[in-house]
Amino acid sequence: MRSLFVIASLLLALSCRRDHSNPVSDPALSNETATTAAEAATPKEIIICDQKNARIIMVDIANGNTITWEWKATASYAMIRSGAQGWFSNLSEAKLVYNGKYVLATASGGGVALINVSSKKAIWYDYAGGNTHSAELLPNGNIVTASTTGGYLMIFTVDSYINDESAQTAPIAFEDVHNVVWDHARQQLYAAGKDKLKVFTYNGSCGAPKLTLKTTYTMPEGNAHDLFPVHGSTTDLWLTNSGHIYRFNVTTGVFTLVKTTSAVKSVASGPSGYQTIMAKANGVGGETWRTDRILDINGAVVYQHASLGLYKARWKLVNAFSYPAGDSFHECTHP
Repeated sequence: MRSLFVIASLLLALSCRRDHSNPVSDPALSNETATTAAEAATPKEIIICDQKNARIIMVDIANGNTITWEWKATASYAMIRSGAQGWFSNLSEAKLVYNGKYVLATASGGGVALINVSSKKAIWYDYAGGNTHSAELLPNGNIVTASTTGGYLMIFTVDSYINDESAQTAPIAFEDVHNVVWDHARQQLYAAGKDKLKVFTYNGSCGAPKLTLKTTYTMPEGNAHDLFPVHGSTTDLWLTNSGHIYRFNVTTGVFTLVKTTSAVKSVASGPSGYQTIMAKANGVGGETWRTDRILDINGAVVYQHASLGLYKARWKLVNAFSYPAGDSFHECTHP
């Protein structure tokens, strides 16, 4: 009996030792691990016009360069009629609007579309023509486009009930215009082409929209290409031409040279932790104006994929320069 008691006691002791040998969770270590995991999972996305594959994509460079979103005009979810899908060849720009819930896209094929990010439906689309390079959302929900071939701006009275039959103004002449940006604080529009940057006011009319030229600035050099707000600034825009990147101050009219570099199709910046990125053509992706990589402003690779033919790229960030906080979809045709 004594032997059995000793054996039982030893087994009980070993059992207790095994129980106490289980690691005890260190709250500080657990919190650190959770924080690290949360930081790793925080999205940091770039919106890219992938012309080679006829799509817009969002790429999360903080999480393995995962493609988190894709849009094609030919997909059934886009709900673009077959006869209009060709308008969206060579997608030229994609920018977030309406508090990040929509993407405003243009294509050199002449198309312009307002896309619901969640459903991927083009809730409105139309044909601007003339190698459409850019579009901008106006305060009453109308959209202005910039077309390089023929050189003109055009305002569409957005009507999501009828899509590609919305009313539009006659072309507003502007030689080689490549871009268009709205300034919410000053209620005015900027566009640049050749060596001119022009400022327009907008009458806000639904049925008879009109732009009125307010000021014209002459750039230090010509061949204007990209124009986009400097993130966090209330006064500055990024501006590129064939050989330079500038910051343009909308209050002083001063062009400040940031970098001398060629073939930059787009520039975009962000808050702390975000590089200033540029899409700089290197001829990879099927056309001379495309690239397979996105660089920071110093030339370091931020994202690269050999199967892509990229054009413009923007950070997936809300644009507070152009749109009011909490802005949501609206159209003046159906208030």
